[in-house]
Amino acid sequence: MSQLTETQGLRSLNDDGELQVAEDNADVRGWNVETNDGEVVGEVDDLLVDPTRMKVRYLTVELDSDSLQLQERRVILVPIEQAQINQQKKSVLLTGTGRTQVLGLPPYSQASGASTASSASNAVSASPLAAAPRSGQEARLTRAEEELRVGKRSVEAGEVVVGKHVETEHVSQPVTRMREQVRIERRPIDPTASASSIDITDQEIRVPLMQEEVVVEKRVVAREELVISKEMIEEAQTVEADLRREEFDIKPTDLQPGGDVSGATVKGRGER
Repeated sequence: MSQLTETQGLRSLNDDGELQVAEDNADVRGWNVETNDGEVVGEVDDLLVDPTRMKVRYLTVELDSDSLQLQERRVILVPIEQAQINQQKKSVLLTGTGRTQVLGLPPYSQASGASTASSASNAVSASPLAAAPRSGQEARLTRAEEELRVGKRSVEAGEVVVGKHVETEHVSQPVTRMREQVRIERRPIDPTASASSIDITDQEIRVPLMQEEVVVEKRVVAREELVISKEMIEEAQTVEADLRREEFDIKPTDLQPGGDVSGATVKGRGER
């Protein structure tokens, strides 16, 4: 966007004899212009005023060729929102600006109005400087306030780790088993039996004994499972913030003996 578009309809305070700086505002023309680190980089040359709002929109600043090592005279265009006035030092601070940023600001040519300014074309906030209206004209002062808008976005709040580990438990279980044992009985023999088949010799009988042996076997069986899922729950939270708002300060000043300044009225919101 060209400077011709940016400054179209604006009027120079140096060239316009009908405009002047309001009495309760400082005329900063001729004041030193400083960067954040306190370096003086030039002085205010002119004020560009929006006649429809009677507000200063831009400062034109003539840079100090010696301190900035410039080869020729250079005037830059500074949005009024970027300027902070120091009444005691009679200087203008370019907020958030250093030497490099100053050299990067768009040049201002009063003759052609050509520039590459685009950063403050849509600024609507009230400027710290105001031009006093002539008789029959209107001056406008906009009152603004902050409003709270609450949005939501998803962020990671943590995680749940679900795993399993092995524990060992000693168990005991009673069990019954069968085993064989020898039972010996003594029985008398009939003495009338024939003795011809009886012989006296060494003799032994072996009787194997059997028993049940307990066999222990372990096997893995599934007992239960965990079903893992997620669900959304709603909870209430109170959001607190400090909101700023502008209020009008009306301080009538009677400058002439016998003058009447009591007729000033202020209409509230929605009043016509």
